[in-house]
Amino acid sequence: MEFEDMKMIWDSQNNEPLYAINQEALHKRIQDKGRSVTRLLNKSDLIMMGVNLFVGIFLIADAFREISESYEYVLPILYIAFFFYGIYRRYARRQEVGIFEPTILGDLEKAIWQIDYLIKQAREMIWWYLLPLLLVASVTILLNSTSLRSVVLAIVLTLVLVPASYFGSRWEVAKWYAPKKRELESLRETLLSAEDRS
Repeated sequence: MEFEDMKMIWDSQNNEPLYAINQEALHKRIQDKGRSVTRLLNKSDLIMMGVNLFVGIFLIADAFREISESYEYVLPILYIAFFFYGIYRRYARRQEVGIFEPTILGDLEKAIWQIDYLIKQAREMIWWYLLPLLLVASVTILLNSTSLRSVVLAIVLTLVLVPASYFGSRWEVAKWYAPKKRELESLRETLLSAEDRS
């Protein structure tokens, strides 16, 4: 809480200065933080949906052009399915966000819920998204392989990408999302302690 967000008032009963929160400044700060989290969440959604749609269309076009085996369509279809799943998740998330009241505390709770959503998504993405795609890609490479080199490539790809994705998502949470969550929770504590005093 910045000092400008506090104002000194005089407690004439105890003859000492007290400090109160400037509600307007606090609400503006919370709304700014909330908009920042919403932008981050929207950007994440749009990038995921865009990548899935682009890769899915590219792989389907490539499979048609080369007249591929039927199992080679599984990976592009999976990408397209994740694109539609992304649209569904975005819609469902927007419905859940609508339950928060447009008050200071409601805006704050909404921002905290959204950052929790981002943290959960980053931590679980390897299991529900990357691992299935990687397994399907590896199996496709193995089924198409005509040499030991392709088999080794599929195994190395899996052994490198799974740990890199796991630790990368942990780093992303620690570097970007956890500090934002701590800041929002600190604002909530300030707000709730001010309400308790009043």
